[in-house]
Amino acid sequence: MRLKDKRAFITGAGNGIGKATAELFAKEGASVAVVDVDESAAETVADGINASGGKAVTIRADVTSEQDVIDAVAKAQDELGPINVLHNHAGILPPGDASILDIEERTIDIALAINIKGMMLVGKHIARAMRDSGSGGAIVNTASDLSIIALAGLCSYVTSKTAIPGLTRSMATDLAEFGIRVNAVSPGFTYTNMTAGIADNDEIMGPMKETYLLKQLGQPIDIAHCVLFLASDEAAFVTGAALTVDGGHVVT
Repeated sequence: MRLKDKRAFITGAGNGIGKATAELFAKEGASVAVVDVDESAAETVADGINASGGKAVTIRADVTSEQDVIDAVAKAQDELGPINVLHNHAGILPPGDASILDIEERTIDIALAINIKGMMLVGKHIARAMRDSGSGGAIVNTASDLSIIALAGLCSYVTSKTAIPGLTRSMATDLAEFGIRVNAVSPGFTYTNMTAGIADNDEIMGPMKETYLLKQLGQPIDIAHCVLFLASDEAAFVTGAALTVDGGHVVT
């Protein structure tokens, strides 16, 4: 198993890509902290992992609150042991996202708080825990292929996700001396609860489907497999990279 005896902390793990990653990591031998602001969703995922013979704990945390993050990391380590894998995934496509001409301050604040601040806070405290354990680790941040290209009407999401490859390079530079690798995945459109509103919008989805070389859109497990690779020892020589997983969207 590719993550045998590893202890993983996964944010946004209550549904979608985070859920798929938690379940896959557990199958590959990791003990998993299922972290989400929606405690009920996280508990359902953790219960499913435990029922299947894996090991998972439920942790409720709002990643925009540093105290929540501190408490969540402490709880994960108390229950599982030193964390050595992080999928830093929690994010949002903010309701009411819009063109720069129409974007509201409230929408900007939500996107930046969750998609950038939250990822930095989780990265900070997990990285400190990894450093203090002395055994290194692997961190995988979730960016987006919209950090490379853009879609109209998603100004705050595109802006916030564009920061993540830069954050990843910065973290990789800061943490290499401690044996901590940091990479990112940049998914294309993936069918999740977060994207359900867009999936129903023919004005967006029609043209977008035509731009995917593989003529299909992503499923959460497609992204989870790539997160697994970056988190595993198979990627021992990979750090500071952003792996685009988008069916060829950005090259069209």
